[in-house]
Amino acid sequence: MMLFVLVASFFPLKTSAKDLTKRISFGFEIGNWQPHSLNDEPRFDTFGAAGATPYLGISFTTPIASGISFRISAGYWSLRDLRETEKVHSLTLHPITIEIKHWLVPDYILSAYVIYGGGIYWGIENETDPLGTNLHDARGGWGAHIGAGFDLSITSHLGIGMTFQYNYVHFYEPIGGVDDFSGPKITTIIYFYL
Repeated sequence: MMLFVLVASFFPLKTSAKDLTKRISFGFEIGNWQPHSLNDEPRFDTFGAAGATPYLGISFTTPIASGISFRISAGYWSLRDLRETEKVHSLTLHPITIEIKHWLVPDYILSAYVIYGGGIYWGIENETDPLGTNLHDARGGWGAHIGAGFDLSITSHLGIGMTFQYNYVHFYEPIGGVDDFSGPKITTIIYFYL
């Protein structure tokens, strides 16, 4: 928080009358998701043998009240080149989440927020198609998360931001022997404002 106050002092000017926190936006995000249970499993080790892809996502955000926005997002994350244990060579996870984005400092070029929400997840073992078309083999799950972040407006139609959150994700049936995919996620987001 101290860092935000320091940085905000360099961006004291308020945004224009079309406040960016009060506009619809589309976002593209890339980041890192680190489920704890996978790091504890030698065959998954996201820092070692397994090839963890970056978390990729798209989102749509719309204001619903003063200082509050509604966001819906979809994502993709995968582990490739797993050690051949229990005939599992890869894992692919797809979340669809809904969130409330509560702006702490809504009227500045650099705006901080907290975000909380939840969603549904599906996962597929040994998926070769990055879009996961073998849905008949998918296993379902649910999740909730809480986090914080900031957005920086670059122009009236473009912004960037970072989100730091913790995901609680559980599947009804294990995927590759694991049903808990909880862990931290950090993403960088590029926003396009309408």
